[in-house]
Amino acid sequence: MTLRIRVTRDSVAAGDDVDAPHERVFSFADDPSPLAAIARIVANGYLARIAGGEAAWSVASGVPLAVVAQQWPGPRLVPWQEPPWSQLEQQDGSCRLHFNYHAQVDPDIVLRVLKDLKLRTGTE
Repeated sequence: MTLRIRVTRDSVAAGDDVDAPHERVFSFADDPSPLAAIARIVANGYLARIAGGEAAWSVASGVPLAVVAQQWPGPRLVPWQEPPWSQLEQQDGSCRLHFNYHAQVDPDIVLRVLKDLKLRTGTE
C-alpha cells in the first residue's frame, strides 16, 4: 500500500504567494514514520530556502508534529511519542501536513514553545 501525503506550506515573501498554499502530494511505497516522511519531504526541496540559511518551520497535522530548521540536519519531534498516521489529519485518502513558517526565529525556541503548548483544558 502506498502512503500519500498532501502537504501545504506558508509563503515566505510576497513573491512566494504566486502559487500559495504550495500544495503538493508525496507518495511513499515503504510507509515511513511521520518524522521520516517529513525529513524526506524537506530533503526533496519542498520548503523555500531563506537567505541567511536560518529559517524555522513547524509541521502540524491537527497537532504540532515537528520543527524543521535550515541549520539543523533533520526535523525534531514535538510530542514525546510519535503518533501513528491514523491519528493525523486525513482527507480523500491522503494524510495532511502543513508547514508553518516562523521566519528566522530560533528553532529551539519554536520547539520549546510547541512542546509546552497545552491543547486541552485539563478537564477531560
